[in-house]
Amino acid sequence: MAKTGAKKAPSPGFIEPCHPTLKKRPPNGSDWLHEIKFDGYRAQLHVHGGEVTIYSRTGLDWTREFRPIATAAKALADHDAVMDGEATVFGKTGLPDFQALRRELSKGSSARLTFQAFDLLYMDGYDLRGVPLIERKRVLRQLIGDRGGAIAYVDHLDIDEGAQVYEHACMMRLEGIVSKRKDAPYRSGRQELWTKTKCTKRDAFPIIAFVEKLGAQPRRIASLYLGRWEDDRLVYAGKAQTGYSLAAAREVRERLNPLVTGKSPLSHPIKKPKATWIAPRIQAEVEYSGVTDDGLLREPVFKGLQDEPAPSRAKPAAAATAYGRVPRVNILQLLPDAVVPSKDELTAYWMRVSDRALNFLGGRPLKLVRHVNGTTFYHKGPLPPIPPAVHQLRMQKREGGQGVRLWVDDLPGLLGLVEIGVVELHPWAATVDDIEHADTLIFDLDPGEGVSWEFVIETALRLRDLLHAEGFKAWPKLTGGKGVHLMAPLEERLTHNAVHAYAKRLAQQFAATDRERYVTSAQLSHRPGKLFLDYIRNGRGTTAVGAYSPRARAGFPVAAPVTWKDIERGLKPDAFTTSRPPTRRRGL
Repeated sequence: MAKTGAKKAPSPGFIEPCHPTLKKRPPNGSDWLHEIKFDGYRAQLHVHGGEVTIYSRTGLDWTREFRPIATAAKALADHDAVMDGEATVFGKTGLPDFQALRRELSKGSSARLTFQAFDLLYMDGYDLRGVPLIERKRVLRQLIGDRGGAIAYVDHLDIDEGAQVYEHACMMRLEGIVSKRKDAPYRSGRQELWTKTKCTKRDAFPIIAFVEKLGAQPRRIASLYLGRWEDDRLVYAGKAQTGYSLAAAREVRERLNPLVTGKSPLSHPIKKPKATWIAPRIQAEVEYSGVTDDGLLREPVFKGLQDEPAPSRAKPAAAATAYGRVPRVNILQLLPDAVVPSKDELTAYWMRVSDRALNFLGGRPLKLVRHVNGTTFYHKGPLPPIPPAVHQLRMQKREGGQGVRLWVDDLPGLLGLVEIGVVELHPWAATVDDIEHADTLIFDLDPGEGVSWEFVIETALRLRDLLHAEGFKAWPKLTGGKGVHLMAPLEERLTHNAVHAYAKRLAQQFAATDRERYVTSAQLSHRPGKLFLDYIRNGRGTTAVGAYSPRARAGFPVAAPVTWKDIERGLKPDAFTTSRPPTRRRGL
């Protein structure tokens, strides 16, 4: 291949992608070309020796997740090639639709999934990264042709006025454009040779509150809280913190002063200690980049006031029965300090580990931690609309009456849970085909304040030996929190009451060996400086966090099955995370 910059080389493995730098305006001039910015997952397609591999932007093997693309790439099996592109789905409007992409991925196979190829990094024995972009694209087009289908060539516009391309892209409601130097080689990492310019949206939203700049004279605002009407409900839409000149901040403060009410106008009040609530009669013009799954504006920027009054709406009586925008009837326990990954991060995580995770989570009734509209909580009561891949088990509750528990048995089910805001999964020690009998004995070693991790390890090893003497082969599970679970499979299923009684006897027997350091009471006042031997995880409907479940904590740790050698070498309970999960089925 006699192209300037091409080097003879063996077929490479994953190549770190080139990432464009975000700019407010696209570049102009004849040295640049411009492409549509697709809304999807960055992907790298490798064809080598007739085999196809597809990598995510971070180098994960997503061939199985992108199976329809891999199947289509078999048509290129006569070549060795590495293509850079975007996996996406075109929605009902004919535009790339990220939410539609996530739905299609949950199906396991979809004819709608496409790979939009915009660069060629390797071809038939030659590394092309040193070849000018315009030449790489020419060869890429020859390779793909105009076949259409699951693999498509991303064409470009060769127009001097980048602003004109950007304007048309925004008029078409696209995400934006990517501009690239025609003569540029391909370089991994963040580069100025590629730039991206995102389209922004603009709309008016009722102002529901403001935060005042402390100590400022004359008075001025620091930020505005915004609402949005959903039928007859006024809901929280986010906080605009930027875009104010000094004069505008003072003017807005004075304009809002007569509207101060002292109480939230929202249908479902939220906690905002710094807010000064007002009647929602004035609207703010706001630019924003999009809307989150929770209905909050992304990157809102204040642009001015709109004097047209918001329509008069009646607040429903149910407003007093909710926390934020989550009905109290659904909240078993609030988790006010929770930190949760995004739905996209959870989707990527479950796609990566589902085959291992379902060995522990599949086919079991689940207790759920959900994150909905900014609130994280253990769920109880009525369920939201459930995706088809998530199963429902109707059962008799302990306290009487009928209840429903969700369960899953495949990746689409896990992704369906993500759709309804599920972050943590706490499975029963029983399966859906026999919920009245436990198949596992569980001990949770929960250290109180001042208890060292070394003592937790020592206790886990001693308790393992006790369980072995009782005829059990226990395996350890790091909780992603501060402790460790000992999981002992039962050869014969027992009633939950029988398992609870047996676990209680063993825990009390063990605690009696050192009452200064162990406690079997859940009462917090008994636990400082002691290790709580929690046997209460055993019982009908009681649960422990499931292996591979993410935790709603900083860093997004996951509960992980490990080996006893891992425990002996002091592996910490938060050693694994959603971005660094266990690499194999450990401990079994």
